[in-house]
Amino acid sequence: MGLVYTPSTQLVERSNFIKLSNGFLLVGTVTFSGSYAAGGDTFTTGKSLEDLFKTIGAGRVIAALADIRGYTPEWDSTAKKMKLFSGGTELTAGAYPAALTASPAPAVFLGR
Repeated sequence: MGLVYTPSTQLVERSNFIKLSNGFLLVGTVTFSGSYAAGGDTFTTGKSLEDLFKTIGAGRVIAALADIRGYTPEWDSTAKKMKLFSGGTELTAGAYPAALTASPAPAVFLGR
C-alpha cells in the first residue's frame, strides 16, 4: 500500500525539522501498511520527502537515519522510494512484518 510520513510536533518551537550546519533533519514517524514492494515503497499521502525538504531549503533527501524497528532503511532518490533491509538483504515482496505495522515507527531523514 505504501508509507505515510507524519512530521513530529514535539521538537523545539514546534518545528518538524532541525537545521544543521550542512543540511536538515526531518523528524517524525512512518506508518507501514499493506505489503512491501520489491525495490522499495513510496510515501502515499501528503507531501513527498523531497517536497518537504524543498519547503525548508534542502535540495534532496540524502538518507534515512537509524534503523526502524530492526530494519535498515535506505532512500532511493532516483525512484523516490524507501527500501528496507534486514541483515544486509532487502525485504522480499509481501506483507510487512508485524513489528513494522504495529504502530507508527519513529524515523529521521537527512537532507541537503
